[in-house]
Amino acid sequence: MLSKDSIKKLIPKLVTTTVVVAASACAYLLYSRYQCAPWTRDGQVRADVVQIAPRVNGYLVKISVKDNQAVSKGDLLFQIDPSQYQLAVDQAEVSLIQAKQSVAQLEAAVRAAKAGVKQSEAAAISAKSQIDAAQAGVESANASVAEAESGVTSATAKIAQVKAQLAEAQREAERAQKLADSKAGSVQTAQAKAASVQAYQAEVDSANAGLAQAKSAVVQAQAAVREAKANLVIAENGLAEAEAGVLTANADLDQAKANLGEPGDANYRIQSANVQLEQAQLNLNWTSIYAPADGYISNMSLLGDTFVSAGTPFALFVDSSSFRVDAYFQETKLKHIQPGDEAIITLMSHHNQPLKAHVESIGYAINPPNLAQTDGPSNIVPTIQPTFEWIRLAQRVPVRIRFDNIPKDIHLVSGMTASIAIRK
Repeated sequence: MLSKDSIKKLIPKLVTTTVVVAASACAYLLYSRYQCAPWTRDGQVRADVVQIAPRVNGYLVKISVKDNQAVSKGDLLFQIDPSQYQLAVDQAEVSLIQAKQSVAQLEAAVRAAKAGVKQSEAAAISAKSQIDAAQAGVESANASVAEAESGVTSATAKIAQVKAQLAEAQREAERAQKLADSKAGSVQTAQAKAASVQAYQAEVDSANAGLAQAKSAVVQAQAAVREAKANLVIAENGLAEAEAGVLTANADLDQAKANLGEPGDANYRIQSANVQLEQAQLNLNWTSIYAPADGYISNMSLLGDTFVSAGTPFALFVDSSSFRVDAYFQETKLKHIQPGDEAIITLMSHHNQPLKAHVESIGYAINPPNLAQTDGPSNIVPTIQPTFEWIRLAQRVPVRIRFDNIPKDIHLVSGMTASIAIRK
């Protein structure tokens, strides 16, 4: 057994050993928790901040908000004098009406040209039918000439035949008369022969009349031929004129179509006028500047009747739904962080009021200072300064933390300092 003196000497050693073991255990537990449940004091509150800049020039005639005022989506913030832009819309509407009228007139010209083509084609068809009729008339007249000439030939042959018979009858009548005068023949025979002469003479006269009529028919038929040929020439000239008219009408139609372009609303005149009207309406709409979302107006210093220029910002808009915390964790801790992990945010301004949150995402690019000129533009990729430059430190990577709920009594400002702990 130990003596009292030995026990007294042993107690300090036991106490020291116990304290060392407890401290070591606490240190191990804290280190393990630090490794498995990362935390950082390097966090900043961020929000989507948009510069408010007009899209058109003009004087401000209405300012509906004040600096740092809360606004709702769709609220009218600023109104630029719309007078000149309304006039531009009115002028564009007039130009559109004029363009439609111009297109309507050109379309009417195309329709008229098409009607002209149809009329010319109908005239050409009529001229062709007239040529056919004239050619038939020439053929008919030539046939009449041939027929009349045949009649002349027949009449001439008939006259020759009848004259021969008349001469024979005259010889027989003279002989019969001589016989009757000498009492060698009868008077009746002589009289019969004389009557036969008269009959043949009548036939000769009739044949001569027929010949004259046949010759007259030839003359008339030849005149008809000349007239038919003249009509044919007229018809051919009419066809040439009609075909020339068709060519002219088609050329007029092509020109009318070229002048028109696309018909209806597809016409470039109407499309151009519509574009001008849409642009004028856009400019008019842009004279009214509305809140793009729920948020706050910041850094505004404007007075009424101030001239503002397109693209020149004069205020900031902070989206109230976009507040989050960008927490910067060492790269060695990323294996213990996953999107969706529960997180606790402690704002420097409210250090006794931890806020529940969750990991939304982990960054994919950083820009260490020694690589800033080779690994991407520093104004896009975040450049995170190391704490010490004389030792090899783990790089810090941005992790986006999203608030689960923001109490109404907390006034968040983009740029505030925050501490973040990841819970596992």
